[in-house]
Amino acid sequence: MKKSFTLALFFGFLTTTAFASNEVWNYEITAKKLDNSRNNLSPKTGSSSFSFDQKDIENLPQGEATPLNQLLLRAPSVVANSQNQVHVRGDHSNLQYRINGVMLPEGVNGFGQSLDTHFAKSVDFLTGAMPAQYGLRTAGVVDIKTKSGASLKGGRSEVTVGGNDMLRLNQQVGGAKGNLDYYVNATYMQNSRGIESTTAARNSNHNDTSQDNVFGYFSYIIDASKRLSFIVSNATNRFEIPNNPNQEAAYSLTNATSDSNYLNQRQKEASRFAVASLQGVSDSDVDYQISLFTRYSDLQFNPDHDGDLIFNGIASSLDRSSFANGIQSDFSYELNNKNTLRTGFYASNDEVKSYSENWVFDLDAAGDPISTDARRIDEKSIKNSQLYSAYLQNEWKAADKLTINYGGRFDMSRSYVNEWQLSPRFGAVYDLSKATKIHAGYSRYFTPPPTSAISETTRSKFADTSNASESENNSKVKAERTHYFDLGISHKATKNLTLALDGYYKQIKNLLDEHQFGNSLIYAPFNYQRGKAYGLEFKADYQENDFGAYLNLATQRAYGKNIVSGQYIHDSEELSYIANNYVTLDHVQNYTASIGSSYVLQGTKLSADALFGSGLRTGDNNKNTMPSYWTINASVARDFTIPVAGKINMRLSMLNLLDEVYQYSNGSGIGISASQFAQRRTLYFIASKSF
Repeated sequence: MKKSFTLALFFGFLTTTAFASNEVWNYEITAKKLDNSRNNLSPKTGSSSFSFDQKDIENLPQGEATPLNQLLLRAPSVVANSQNQVHVRGDHSNLQYRINGVMLPEGVNGFGQSLDTHFAKSVDFLTGAMPAQYGLRTAGVVDIKTKSGASLKGGRSEVTVGGNDMLRLNQQVGGAKGNLDYYVNATYMQNSRGIESTTAARNSNHNDTSQDNVFGYFSYIIDASKRLSFIVSNATNRFEIPNNPNQEAAYSLTNATSDSNYLNQRQKEASRFAVASLQGVSDSDVDYQISLFTRYSDLQFNPDHDGDLIFNGIASSLDRSSFANGIQSDFSYELNNKNTLRTGFYASNDEVKSYSENWVFDLDAAGDPISTDARRIDEKSIKNSQLYSAYLQNEWKAADKLTINYGGRFDMSRSYVNEWQLSPRFGAVYDLSKATKIHAGYSRYFTPPPTSAISETTRSKFADTSNASESENNSKVKAERTHYFDLGISHKATKNLTLALDGYYKQIKNLLDEHQFGNSLIYAPFNYQRGKAYGLEFKADYQENDFGAYLNLATQRAYGKNIVSGQYIHDSEELSYIANNYVTLDHVQNYTASIGSSYVLQGTKLSADALFGSGLRTGDNNKNTMPSYWTINASVARDFTIPVAGKINMRLSMLNLLDEVYQYSNGSGIGISASQFAQRRTLYFIASKSF
């Protein structure tokens, strides 16, 4: 209640300030000017970028209904994993999400998605050696530009039904009146396949989900040079955990029996955030955006008490929450026709609360249960952590064909370990010709571990129990420090065809990775002492009239050596082997590809794409590889005029068209504990109407 009252007071004050002005401006002209001003704050010099505009999103087999993680898989060097995870260029997660240029603070992450593609006007995906403006989470920056009421001009309704008992409803409304622009997006979804199944069966047991997401963007033009905007979002995801059938009981529990086919584990995830931004151009022609943000997230895991004890020897109820607040400011000033200075700062505080109720069996010296009665062990922790960042950079037009961006940033993390780093950045773009450009960059990166994911457990409490670890060592997780080199070339072969080649190399200290925590689908971070990653990407894009096609090919490698934190979540054999040998990271696929096309034939849009993966790592110390796979998706869409209802777009979408049966994991490998099968062939019918 206290948090809700504080937020209401905060937004009430800002709203009162915004509407104090009664001046009315030409909204479209002023909004476009302010959009351009906001874009001036974010350079891309030296980095690799991949963009999805509204047309690109519509051309995907599911159109706007495409989940955000699936959208990113259409970019190069993005690897699919289970539980809606994606990995970029060898990093486990380490993705930064921005909305209209504002970085969202991290929350407690499960496997639900809190961002909905429906509200995206465009998505820019940046990787590589990025300018000093981008820090903390650096594997990739997902920068979403939201739709506005002025562009929507009314509303849009969408209904999806289909396989796995799918029902998804989406409603968008928006408009502009005077100085005010409003846009609201709401989505509700339920189906019987919330996450990956543990078997290859088409219908998985105990896998229902219901998810709702509400997003709002409101902006008010104060005058011709500034505007105040608000973003609010609420997402709640509820999951049943799919059962792993035919397990043999490992323990006996007094007066209890259980069948692994009918366990009842559940997980609930909530994520709420709000952003207030003042953005514009000052009297001295400084482009600026100053934002206050807040985010509350909570994850609750409820076990099957009897079943988890019988099959795993531990039943844990988990409740972990994060309440983050902070400020971000960015400024840009065109010093002269050759130099543009940019600077900014970021500060946040994150309060993470964690509570777990753990039921375990006591064991004797031989490792056998002393009793068939379980004992309860509670763990509680509260931790406040702070992040502070500042950057300064200059975009210098050194010559007609050469643009250089140089600068640096300072990052400090005050958490379980207090650390800081000064990070130089350098990027350059050179025009070899009107059709050909090369870019190169170097970035020093500082990546603190996600505080909300760190398990502050006391391992001695679990000594001589069924939840004891082979190693009680739990050294503190440290920030990852990286030297990142990137080199690429792009060539416009014809007016319709663009080709690009990009290579990168990363040298890493305290490489961050994550391991599944207990029986819940929560991941805990740990460090390899040393790491390295490198890869090569090829991109091709063709656009002509009503036909479009793209091809992305990538090869990548990523390795780690010597685990130096979070040792308790690994067995002793792993720790011993990895101490002296580089191992391939479990979330890496050596080769990936995405290919797609769309064509409008006499008013009917035909779309198809295919994703290839060479397989994630598996087996002892990740020495083996899962089988490779292709998954092909297709759709056909057309507008129909229906009496009373009017014009409605009908889309028939088929995922995994050839019904490829493939596994992300077979339940072995570093950080993996469950078999996970990808989605089988699924048919969706999507109807949408704009009004």
